[in-house]
Amino acid sequence: MMLPIWHEEAIGKYHDRTSFNCGDKALNQFLHRHARQSHEKGGAKTFLAVSENNKKILGYYSLSPASIAYERAPEVIKRGLARHEVPVFRLGRLAVDSSVQGKGLGGQLLLAAGRRCLLVAAHAGGVALLIDAKNERVAQWYTSYGAIPLLDAPLSLLLPFKTIHTALTTAGKL
Repeated sequence: MMLPIWHEEAIGKYHDRTSFNCGDKALNQFLHRHARQSHEKGGAKTFLAVSENNKKILGYYSLSPASIAYERAPEVIKRGLARHEVPVFRLGRLAVDSSVQGKGLGGQLLLAAGRRCLLVAAHAGGVALLIDAKNERVAQWYTSYGAIPLLDAPLSLLLPFKTIHTALTTAGKL
């Protein structure tokens, strides 16, 4: 089966979140129980990949503003910045429904999240996506997209906006 055609939507009351299952209990529970409330109350904003034909949630990601200590950032990120907190956006969660895993949706959602952050950063500042990988395998997946581990925490990574910009430009999505 190919990946269905999908579009992105901000989470809302009308979305059927209960049928989403990515195989990870914590990621499922966040979407089922907490994502919409957080979105509406000004916490992390959650965006869904929704199938065009049946409105099924195929995946999601959550974003919030953040910063990291200048000393923790890799040189490629902090080069040229003042020695203050480094402005970033936290990719709090990214999950793909088990029915479409392995079809490239995760990478598409990562770029969609990056694009959204690039647009905000143009007005408010920011240099990277901050990602907290659940384990080494997930960290490796993010490094395959150009994410760089923090100096003091290899499961925390930064995906530079320059890398995202290049990928989006190459894909014709910017």
